[in-house]
Amino acid sequence: MTYTPWPLSDEQAAVIDLCRTFAREQIRPAARAVDEADTESPVGLFAQAAKLGITDFMIPEEYGGGGFTDVFTQCLVQEQLCFGDPGIGNFVCSNGFFADPILALGTEEQKEAWLRPLTGDAPVFTALATTEPGSGSDSASIITRADRAEGGYVLNGQKAWISNAGLADFYVVFAKTDPVQRSRGVSAFLLEKGTAGMEFGAPMKKMGQRAIVCREIFFSDAFVPEANRLGGEGQGFYGLMRTFDISRVVLGAAALGTARAAYEYARDYARERTQFGKPIIDHQAVAFRLADMSARIDAAWLQVLNAARMIDAGEAVSRERVTASAAMAKLGASETAMFCTWAAVQTLGGWGYSREHPVEQWMRDAKLEEIEEGTSDIMRLLISRNLP
Repeated sequence: MTYTPWPLSDEQAAVIDLCRTFAREQIRPAARAVDEADTESPVGLFAQAAKLGITDFMIPEEYGGGGFTDVFTQCLVQEQLCFGDPGIGNFVCSNGFFADPILALGTEEQKEAWLRPLTGDAPVFTALATTEPGSGSDSASIITRADRAEGGYVLNGQKAWISNAGLADFYVVFAKTDPVQRSRGVSAFLLEKGTAGMEFGAPMKKMGQRAIVCREIFFSDAFVPEANRLGGEGQGFYGLMRTFDISRVVLGAAALGTARAAYEYARDYARERTQFGKPIIDHQAVAFRLADMSARIDAAWLQVLNAARMIDAGEAVSRERVTASAAMAKLGASETAMFCTWAAVQTLGGWGYSREHPVEQWMRDAKLEEIEEGTSDIMRLLISRNLP
């Protein structure tokens, strides 16, 4: 069980306990089947989570959500869900990533129209479309165009690796309204599934976190009304970076849920497995590896919670400091998850390499955290550019 050095309110404790139970009783038992299915999102689990208020807990109360808008609580919840399974945990809370740029840039009318359908017992699915075949970590280099037309814009281009694409009903799409500019030429748009000129590729087969199915999106003269632009022209990159600061910290918490799952599984296995006449946890090589896992998890968890508190402090903390702390949190947590899942496989030995145990899947799942929302290389670059 995770801990927090800060006291929790009764409401926070209740939602965390709810997610802990859901992860143990619903997510973990379904995880292997979802992984084996490869390109099928567990919409049934999403529906169950929605009825419990888990899928919209992060949406403001005024739009029908649970009202836990602070990043600190979101991290506590995400860690619990991803302890059950990283892919399913991230899938269940994916609407929060869609909501962030709308909260940052949207008008009151846009927030009401696009956030309220994310709440209740039957919420819509959503997606955030940034990445392109030639543009990953360098978001300012996207080439999808949004050219002015009568009453709005026409989109042309291609997106890649878009989580929930095809499944989602609502999309935030980032495109260039000024192709000459880099970041200042990026604008954000709201689209619905079924928009003419918007098509989807086949599901992309992935190493891990298969609960979230990714596809390409193709835009061919797809019309978007001007009322569906988020913020002013050229403000999209600002909204995206604000979203990344939040999502990187929350994904850090998700990674540590995976790390804790691997640690606890390896620890319990080491207490039961005997070699050379005693439990393998009594052999120093194994005991020290478990000690390293535990120490790294605690250190990275404090980084994540500290970064969450900085974001929640608002203008009291500079944007540069927030960006650096978010990058540190994601870097530390994702590399901790990769180490802990490797260490769990190593502790189980041959059985760790087998699908008889979940640690091999967690190792595959953990790798994504070192790549998505900015690779570890990009995190180090951001930290170096924002040194205190």
